[in-house]
Amino acid sequence: EDRSSVRRTPNVASPEQSGDATINHHEELIAEKIASAPLEDKPQTASHEKRSRRLIDEPDAAKEEENFLFQTKTASAPSCSTPLSPSDVKFTLVTQFSSDRLWMFPYHCSRIPNDVPISMVVYTDKSVDDVYNEIEQSGMCHANFRNHTTVQTLSTQNYDKGEYPVNKLRNMALSAVQTSHVMYIDIDFWESFNLFSTLSSPSVTYELANDAQLAIVVPAFQLMRQCREYRECPEKNIPVMPSTQEELFNLVQEKQVFMFDPTNAGGHGSTLYKEWAMEQYVGDLLELPCIKSNRYEPYLAFRYCEELPPFQEQFNGYGKNKMTWVMQLRQTGYKFAQLGGAFVIHYPHLDSSSRLEWNKAPKQVRGHTPKKVHDVDWKKYKRGINDAIFIQFREWLRSDVKDTSRVLLCDDAQDDDAKLWVDRD
Repeated sequence: EDRSSVRRTPNVASPEQSGDATINHHEELIAEKIASAPLEDKPQTASHEKRSRRLIDEPDAAKEEENFLFQTKTASAPSCSTPLSPSDVKFTLVTQFSSDRLWMFPYHCSRIPNDVPISMVVYTDKSVDDVYNEIEQSGMCHANFRNHTTVQTLSTQNYDKGEYPVNKLRNMALSAVQTSHVMYIDIDFWESFNLFSTLSSPSVTYELANDAQLAIVVPAFQLMRQCREYRECPEKNIPVMPSTQEELFNLVQEKQVFMFDPTNAGGHGSTLYKEWAMEQYVGDLLELPCIKSNRYEPYLAFRYCEELPPFQEQFNGYGKNKMTWVMQLRQTGYKFAQLGGAFVIHYPHLDSSSRLEWNKAPKQVRGHTPKKVHDVDWKKYKRGINDAIFIQFREWLRSDVKDTSRVLLCDDAQDDDAKLWVDRD
């Protein structure tokens, strides 16, 4: 008997599940925003992707090759084949951040149950005790939060500006997990109050216990900055950050909240926002039928076990660091089901130093597509460097990793190559 509660075809929830007419009006506005999100690329199937030359100087090729040993498994984690019952499914909140965003962590404390374990890594030259003390001074975390929170630090001394080692930090944070499952979020995405209670509902834990390769998508939204001037304005932003679905819908109606990120349709465009708003009830799981872009990078709850692909540490700074992980999840057989009723919301901070480094571009690119620009040394730019690493990763994924995909690219998937700053000959 198939007891699965994951829905494969959207169906309208009952009135008791979907709310009253006022809420439905708000939901329609969310759907309207999704429909108006810019489409960046022309459709293309995966078979049309072209290979690219490597942007590596020949004398250094051997050294570079040694550094490009991509990984397939999380060797230090328990086996994925160990049977679980639904009661075994427990979650750790996993995150990482630089010291200038440490102030955000107490707001996560206020949004999650006190007994949820936390594993974090801070990119800082402060000591672990300094980090604990700074969190305690906020007064927002429960008295014994140290008993539930593992803090690690990574010194900034070995990295250049703009080379934020994001994937190393993520893997470090994962290495301290003691629960069966993980909810991974970046520190600037804040949870809805009900996220962990919803993940822990019987229907969700049943599915997670019975499929080690089920990844739960938590829909991501973004709040508009609440000050007009270009500055950090936490005194205006923080009070408006929604924590419930009702608050979120109200802000959608006021045009203060949108899906994340409408300027990057590939990043979260495979998430079924319309169905989430209008059809899914709290705890409902809706399976994604296909993926619209290889740039898809949702926030996921997943089982922490050996067969889980790690984040590839060759990627640092901004760009390609999480989408490549999701690409590998998909190719190795993971399926994706989005969670009804819960969400994460992006805090509207100013651009990080890593993002500013990524934004740098040669003058020749302005007003032109990269493939029409010649005589540019792309290795001088962070985006070009990460694109070259991405090409190597993609070719490794095709040649060395068996394709056991259960979720395919959509027939009208976006042309992700159009965004690459590399030759596609």
